[in-house]
Amino acid sequence: MILLLLACVHAPAPLHERAPAVRLRPEAVDGLPSNLHVDAGLRAAAEELVGDSTRQDARLAPTSVRVALGRAGYPRDAHFLHARTGDSAIPRSLLDAIPASVQVDLGWASRLDADGGYAWVVGWAPQAGEMDPVPRDIALDQGFPLRVDGIADPRLFVGSPEGRAQELSLASGEARWVDVFHVPGEYRVEVVDGDRVAFLYSVFVDAPVPPPQPLPGPSSPGNPSVAAAELAARVNGLRASAGLPTLVPFPQFETLARLQATCLASGGEVSHESTRCPGVPAMAEHDYFPRAKHHEDVVAADNVGEAWERLYDSPGHRLNLLCAACTHLVVGSALESTVPARMFSVLELMAFPEGEPAPIIRGRQ
Repeated sequence: MILLLLACVHAPAPLHERAPAVRLRPEAVDGLPSNLHVDAGLRAAAEELVGDSTRQDARLAPTSVRVALGRAGYPRDAHFLHARTGDSAIPRSLLDAIPASVQVDLGWASRLDADGGYAWVVGWAPQAGEMDPVPRDIALDQGFPLRVDGIADPRLFVGSPEGRAQELSLASGEARWVDVFHVPGEYRVEVVDGDRVAFLYSVFVDAPVPPPQPLPGPSSPGNPSVAAAELAARVNGLRASAGLPTLVPFPQFETLARLQATCLASGGEVSHESTRCPGVPAMAEHDYFPRAKHHEDVVAADNVGEAWERLYDSPGHRLNLLCAACTHLVVGSALESTVPARMFSVLELMAFPEGEPAPIIRGRQ
């Protein structure tokens, strides 16, 4: 990569003086299960999060997590858990909450409080693939090469500070030049593998990295019906700001969206379809004709605000919300049975190129 030194008063510092390129280089550590590998960037993010007031009865807000990951230069959407203990040993309960069936990046940090107790934050993320070095900070109108390995059919999305999202071509094992950074601010770079996010990373273009965010207190997920209505309103608000038409409800599919959300919440899984939860398109195809064209987003969060933040921060999800051909929308929400409970929401944006679906009338055998 060529580094340009600009001789004007407000020019950004050269990249090598600002933030180093980041590559996932996790290392095995004695005493940890063989599938857990410590990553320095993930540990730095945990150290920043544990520096705030960590409460055991509240999850970490997406805003706090996003800023910590961006400042640490960790190019992935990670999960963070936290707890309080009476000793300096990493809580086994947090390690046991990490899936044992996949290879995992791991980072943790602790804080000794005045009462002699320890506050812990443990961060982890599945190792979805490999990414070549990427910068955290770049200059305006510059770019960087991006290459990922280990993902059969990767999809690349970039979200701009102005709220726009776009998909760029990307082939596994082949580098492409990403040069869409023409407005100062924070961009979100996302690589999707099937229906899961493999990498989700902030790039700061001629803009400072945000300061640490205070962690929130406990929050209530609220009423699922109210949450679904608010998410639908936010979708149409986003579309109005982008000059797109308002989506209208399609009551016939509202029950299907609620059924899917309830199924996902009962198992604590965030997916578009599974052996347990067939998905809205499959259920609709079984009971209605003709087929609709579906653009679906699935999200789990502590409340509506966090759910919307997760959707908006993901360029791929945001691109679905801004589907220009879509005309109809249904949202289904449900609470999981754990304490504290998360709200699971399924957002179904649809187009009806062959006409509005109607129920299939099946005769008795």
